[in-house]
Amino acid sequence: MPVGLILLVGPPASGKSSFARAWVEHGQLDAAGVVSCDAIRGELFGARVDVGDDPAVFSEMDRRVAARLAADLAVVVDATNVTPSARTRMIAWARQHGRPVAALRFRVADEVLVRRNSRRSGHARVPVDEGLRSATTAARDATRGQLLTDGVDLVVDVPGESDGHTPASAAATVLLGM
Repeated sequence: MPVGLILLVGPPASGKSSFARAWVEHGQLDAAGVVSCDAIRGELFGARVDVGDDPAVFSEMDRRVAARLAADLAVVVDATNVTPSARTRMIAWARQHGRPVAALRFRVADEVLVRRNSRRSGHARVPVDEGLRSATTAARDATRGQLLTDGVDLVVDVPGESDGHTPASAAATVLLGM
């Protein structure tokens, strides 16, 4: 895995966390290299579902991302990252440490998102309208052109169900050459 920042970009239930887990299981990245807002939310607040986008979660994300980049280690940010404002601070951390930025886009059909989301529990399950709104935002604000404008160096579309892939099998095919 190249040194740098890897943003997983996609709506809830698009396969980002499963993809990141598969990278760890395949030995392409150490477990500490995945910084997940859902995991941090769980560490800080347990199973509470009322915390949403608590600033403490994102402060801890920033701390972990900056530490990995400062140590010349790859870091995967497992969060939706669907809007330019959500990506800005992570890209700034990478630039501060002179690291490249890759964005892996997870584009998934609405019916797949709804089905996957229905299998989730706790804070991982999002209201359907929120998940679909996030998918619409991602389609609009996470285009290849927008990501490059935001400062991303490499954009990769992760193959999905429509391509015959699970998130785990996609992880075996996506290699970054940053």
